[in-house]
Amino acid sequence: MTDGVVGLGVVGLGFMGRRYARFVSAIDGVRLAGVHDLDTARAEEVAVEFGATVYPDPDALACAADVAGVIVCTPEDRHEQPAVAALSAGKPLLVEKPVAHSLAAARAIAAAAERSGVPVLIGHLLRFEPRWVAARQRLDTGQIGEVVSISTRRVGNVRDQEVLRGRTTIPLYYGVHDLDVMRWFAGAEGVKIYAERRSGAPRSVGYDVEDLYCAIVSFENGVLGTAELGWHVPANALAARTSGVTVVGTRGLIRIEQGETGFESWTVDGPERALDTTFWLEAYGIPGGALGLEIRHFVACIRGRQAPTIALADAIEALRLSLAMEASAERGAPVDLRGFGRS
Repeated sequence: MTDGVVGLGVVGLGFMGRRYARFVSAIDGVRLAGVHDLDTARAEEVAVEFGATVYPDPDALACAADVAGVIVCTPEDRHEQPAVAALSAGKPLLVEKPVAHSLAAARAIAAAAERSGVPVLIGHLLRFEPRWVAARQRLDTGQIGEVVSISTRRVGNVRDQEVLRGRTTIPLYYGVHDLDVMRWFAGAEGVKIYAERRSGAPRSVGYDVEDLYCAIVSFENGVLGTAELGWHVPANALAARTSGVTVVGTRGLIRIEQGETGFESWTVDGPERALDTTFWLEAYGIPGGALGLEIRHFVACIRGRQAPTIALADAIEALRLSLAMEASAERGAPVDLRGFGRS
């Protein structure tokens, strides 16, 4: 930190990394100090745009004197090395969700975090979206009584593969969001998960990934959770409202429709794609939405003013549940969560 300004470094400048870089550079008291990407030309372009330094590797970025914290936005199968590099350099860390692609990699990050003793935040963006936070606050005060069931739906468009190109699975990309929310809202640990899946839409356009998972999760306090997750919405249904959560309690319910923002934009070509006014909105050059809150929270953690709102252990548990969902679908049988992935 220089003159009270927190310098942050971003590793990985793809879809989310570039957005992080832009938001970091526009938040008061924060600056984009360094960037790294395997695509050097992309890194140089971002560095010129936002006045950052390009580093040849994550280790060099993490060790830079003016980098006070590191944000890792690589694909999840490349999280471990830059995350451990940041922690080994004693730098607070923000890692995009999921924390890693495997439990072994996630636990390696956790071991490095324990050795370093610095704050670690995982970018589970729903934990910073005001509607989800409001729901958790109402559950805390017992407004809807005891939770009975949690139902989530997160169904993307087959055109998501234009960005993802078949590199990840539905449980890792979408499931980690909603399984974390289920556990957060249930206030208990999962004991069993059963999932089924089907294929079709992504494979029809050349990507070898499934397009739909449906799962049931049982929690130790009796709460039942259901999740529908997929990429099977047709390509022409760009603005379909297909994500949300319903929590039913003994005295009421809470419903969040993620796509209901109160704003639509249409042209002769149809609805605007990937329209957002809640997660990473910007107005007058001021970053807002859940992503703006998340970055500001990370800076508060660096300054020692707050503790990470989602613990690393919670993110690892969300990953474990997501991998268990995959395992159940592969086996065609329920998975006992009390033993899965524990060793």
